[in-house]
Amino acid sequence: AMLFLRTSLLLIFLIYAKVALPQENNKPILYLQLGNDAYGEGDLSTALKQYEKCLEVDSTYQWCLVNLASVLVDLGSHFNLVRAEELYRQVLAENPSDGDAAFNLALLIQDKKTEDSTREAAYLYDISVKADPSRWDAWANMASALSELKQEPLKAIYSFERSILIIEESTENEEENNHARDAYLSKIYYGYGMLLSELTPEACSILAAAPQSLLIGKEKHRGEVSTAELCLENAQNIMRTAASLDPNNSQASHMLASMIAESDPEGKNSLRRATPEFVAALFDDFADTFDSKLGALEYKVPSLIGASAIQVQQRREKNFRTALDAGCGTGLAGHYLRPLVDASLIGVDISQKMLDKAAQCTTSSGCGLEEDNTSERGDAPPLYDGLFALDLETMTLMQTLGTVNTDAREEGFDLIVAADVLVYFGNLEALIKNFAKL
Repeated sequence: AMLFLRTSLLLIFLIYAKVALPQENNKPILYLQLGNDAYGEGDLSTALKQYEKCLEVDSTYQWCLVNLASVLVDLGSHFNLVRAEELYRQVLAENPSDGDAAFNLALLIQDKKTEDSTREAAYLYDISVKADPSRWDAWANMASALSELKQEPLKAIYSFERSILIIEESTENEEENNHARDAYLSKIYYGYGMLLSELTPEACSILAAAPQSLLIGKEKHRGEVSTAELCLENAQNIMRTAASLDPNNSQASHMLASMIAESDPEGKNSLRRATPEFVAALFDDFADTFDSKLGALEYKVPSLIGASAIQVQQRREKNFRTALDAGCGTGLAGHYLRPLVDASLIGVDISQKMLDKAAQCTTSSGCGLEEDNTSERGDAPPLYDGLFALDLETMTLMQTLGTVNTDAREEGFDLIVAADVLVYFGNLEALIKNFAKL
């Protein structure tokens, strides 16, 4: 089904709600403002009357036509929707490049769910993005319409990518969680991933060669990873992102499981691991908001890891001399592990930006603890004795423990923990073998 994203039909109301009071001989603008004021107060009936008065004075007044149509859509009923469509079409007949009318009409006709209406919706969204290239919702909806039509898959993918970039760039400085934004992004990533998974090898090759493509690993697509594998791998990784952005996106979770199953029809767990480049890029992007996002989800994995480590420690009847936090991220498990480790606590992650966050943590603050603003903060030792940006499948003792604790490098780690890490690997054999060496 089409993944249309519904946003407000009435954006232009607010744009024109504060115009200066007009002279008496300019009544259309007066009625427009009165209608906008009424709409702003939630009085749709009065807004409707004011826009009607505007059109009695000037039946072609563009903004009153668009806003009246939008109020009719809000009011509902078959009659109102039919009239709203007529009004939007009247605006576009006079001004074919009107992006607001085109977007609103596309939203209205998409519910007809016919091939013709979907094709027209795609055409109208194209008008909207040409009028305003910053409209992420128009880009996303155009991509969804093209996907539904099974037409122009590369244009659809480009549109999904534009939508993602616009949202990410416009919210990169936000400090608080925005669950509505994440839910929208999850849906967009879902549509993007579905489209990638259906690309032919030829189309994937064209996409990989495009400079603006967001495919990760495209530089190597002529080497060890074929073009078909490139798009399928990216599709799986993108579906992981969709599922992580919105845990309630059951479609993304289901499709991810389906993609994994299809890549391993005999149940041999032969799925390729998520590429280090993808995981690094993904978590570099999330680094600044990672802790707050997981906090909002009441994330329990670090505490569960700590509880399990305590059980092992109690059976040993002594602390661990050394421990490896494999895939440590921003260090959320660090405070649960630190009291159990007498010598070296080492963190390894593929994302340097996540490690930079973990490096700010001390035994008394950060990494899940409230910030310590007292003067003693500078005296608290770092939470980790060493942090390294390495691939868990290929890291060595000399690269990690050997750099901070030469006495222990021959003995290896007493404890290795991995919190929410294995999901980024397919076949675990190489990872477990390397852990055994450590």
